[in-house]
Amino acid sequence: MKAKQKTPNKTKYSALDRRIIALVMVVGIVIATSVSAFIILGQPERSVASYCKVYKEEKARLAKLPGDTYPSGVFQDKLSDAGAFADAFSKLEKVAPDEIRPDVKNLQGIYKKMADDPSQAITASLSGAGAEESVKKWTAEHCK
Repeated sequence: MKAKQKTPNKTKYSALDRRIIALVMVVGIVIATSVSAFIILGQPERSVASYCKVYKEEKARLAKLPGDTYPSGVFQDKLSDAGAFADAFSKLEKVAPDEIRPDVKNLQGIYKKMADDPSQAITASLSGAGAEESVKKWTAEHCK
């Protein structure tokens, strides 16, 4: 009598294993899609409307702060903390349209430099005069 030979299982995975693998793959795809959507939708929109909205919010916030040391023509205000202006320009830079984004970024750096080293205030403000005037004019024309 011949001994029965075991036939090798043609698939390495049982039905349960395949279901688990499929479930893990589906969950992975859902997570990847969710993360991608969050990243894409989480990016601030660069537009005139977004810029003007943030500008008005920051202008209102800055108006409540004390001081008269550092002026800003863009916000038509003076503050004792140049860092507050740097923060405001940082928020504006995230939504600024491409045509003024470089100037807004430049102003953010200038006010940060003044906040970090007040002895550089005059030099920094002179280097940003063109950017300040450009952003001030653009903002007045577009954010009425």
